Amino acid sequence: MINLLTGKLKNSTTNTTTKEFTIYNYDILYERLKLVSYMLIFTYPIFFIVDFFLLTNLANPTYKVVLAGVHLSGLVISVIFLMIYCSGKKVFKTRTVNSYILLYLLIGAISSINSQLLTGNIYAYLIIIFGVAVIFPVPPKHLVLSYSAIHGLFVIGLILIAPNNYSLLMKLINSTGAVVVSYMIVLTFYAFRKNDFLNRLKLRKNEESFRRLFHMNPSPLILAKRSNGEILLMNHQAITYYHLDPSQTDANFLFQNLQEKIDILTRLEEQKVIKSYVTEQQITADTRKWSMLQFEMVDYLDENCILIGTTDITAMKEKEEELSKYASIDMLTGVRNRRSGIELLQKRLSDAPAAEEFILCYIDINDLKKANDNYGHSTGDDLIKTCCKTINKHIDEKDVLFRLGGDEFIILFFQKQMAAVHQVWSNISMDFQFMNETGQKPYQISASHGYYHHKPGTVISLEEILELADQEMYKNKQGKTMGTRTCPT
Repeated sequence: MINLLTGKLKNSTTNTTTKEFTIYNYDILYERLKLVSYMLIFTYPIFFIVDFFLLTNLANPTYKVVLAGVHLSGLVISVIFLMIYCSGKKVFKTRTVNSYILLYLLIGAISSINSQLLTGNIYAYLIIIFGVAVIFPVPPKHLVLSYSAIHGLFVIGLILIAPNNYSLLMKLINSTGAVVVSYMIVLTFYAFRKNDFLNRLKLRKNEESFRRLFHMNPSPLILAKRSNGEILLMNHQAITYYHLDPSQTDANFLFQNLQEKIDILTRLEEQKVIKSYVTEQQITADTRKWSMLQFEMVDYLDENCILIGTTDITAMKEKEEELSKYASIDMLTGVRNRRSGIELLQKRLSDAPAAEEFILCYIDINDLKKANDNYGHSTGDDLIKTCCKTINKHIDEKDVLFRLGGDEFIILFFQKQMAAVHQVWSNISMDFQFMNETGQKPYQISASHGYYHHKPGTVISLEEILELADQEMYKNKQGKTMGTRTCPT
């Protein structure tokens, strides 16, 4: 039962497609018939001159009358067709075209039979036969009837009027061969046109399916020309996601700059597909989004195009940044933790060609144990946080403060000379002293510090730097003279 239904469905589809092609083909032939009619009307003045002036002294009146009748018939049927065409009335194009083809074949046959009275050639018939095959490739099953009927009449007429000799035999052979070759031309042209129609019909249906699936896709999709970035298709999701005007025609907004576009197009030429391309996009003046783009080269309407799919990963990126922040931030103080600070310091030391001068300040908060013992650990934590907050007020954005551990902290000063660093620490110390004098906290706030001044080209390890700065801090803690130690180059 399923096979039977499937077979009926296929037959129904085939019949529908054949009917569509027949209508399409006869529409074209109907328009061509208009052009042929105009041609016959415009050339009739020449025929008129030949019939009524150039052949006036011809001895055979029958030839002249028939020839003039043939030319006049061509004019009349052309005028009648154009009147029907210009009237705009609904006509049966199939019957009209087939009828006119039959008339043209009949005119050609009569002309060539008439020619036996004077010239003895069959050129007119041959010209009409091949003209019909090339200009009017109607369904072969229809044309075979017209060819058979007219050629039968032509053969009979030729036998009746032409002398019975070898010339007649050759004309019969040549005309019949011409009909057969003409019919083969019709078969070829008709099959070619039908295949072309079916291919274009299939392409159009595929395009419609592609468009339907394109607009139904839940992800933002954009289809743009490879050559100039002109947008051919853009679904509603893409318009909403990118805040676009539906009339947007340029897809270059997807790329951050020209170089990125060139790089992506180059990769597409080589790989045809680029998956999971992560980029941050400026959607509007106030909105930026992280997007994962998928690029694929596709052919659409005989055009080399790029299909771009977008996945919004902004939430995932924000979560990732949040997790990264938690992984690199000290939860008590809000400054960088030991791992993050040491990684930054190590990177600065390892970038030998682009090494940057910096001053490291090793800090140890004084009397943290006393605050813990006297007031509790929560007050000790408050002491640490107060020190960090005060220090952060006096350092620049390009400087880095991180917690080394417990009550030990590091400040990395960049693009500062030692005098400026001393001034920063002096301001920090004055803030500590002011809070002590005004009794803002139940504990006394102070910190010991030591410096290490690193210059590019110095061969030294991270551990050695921290050790040297720690020694300077210890000297300061013991009340000795503060000094700056610079490792020899």
